Amino acid sequence: MAADTRESTSSNQSPAPSDMTVPNGKTYDAFNVPSTLENKESLQVANPNTYTGKHTEPGIVDALKTIRLQDFKEVHKKPCTREGFLAGIGAAFATGGVRAILGAPIFTACSWAVGAFAFGSFAMHEYCQGKRRREKEGIQKVNAALLEKKIREEMKREEIRKARRKAKEEAQR
Repeated sequence: MAADTRESTSSNQSPAPSDMTVPNGKTYDAFNVPSTLENKESLQVANPNTYTGKHTEPGIVDALKTIRLQDFKEVHKKPCTREGFLAGIGAAFATGGVRAILGAPIFTACSWAVGAFAFGSFAMHEYCQGKRRREKEGIQKVNAALLEKKIREEMKREEIRKARRKAKEEAQR
């Protein structure tokens, strides 16, 4: 390893974390962070809460910066999205069609269709998510029961083994 070129610590200062050596002779450099001004400035840029104490609330622009085109290209791969969209399309078609047939103006019927699409999609998506959550909880319960059963069977086998060993030892005496 290369020699340490940093200034040595004076006798009244505590050793830096990178200078700590454990009894087996190994030196750990995991906490070696030089405290230079430029490092503090990089911390300030990375996370303003850690260095300056100032807190900036993220705004709409910051939220919009996190949206990528790839998110829209892969929306159909998200769980329950397909079911939600299909239910919304059906609700929009039915509601808009009924409103148009009953004599509502086209703009009004379209507005109702858009609202029905939004509500139907949201409702079906939430229903599907709830169903998935219940299925997941059920699977966890089954896995816990199977694990408990496996532990009980293993304990029975161990008891049988102990009884056999004891019987074998008694027979040998």
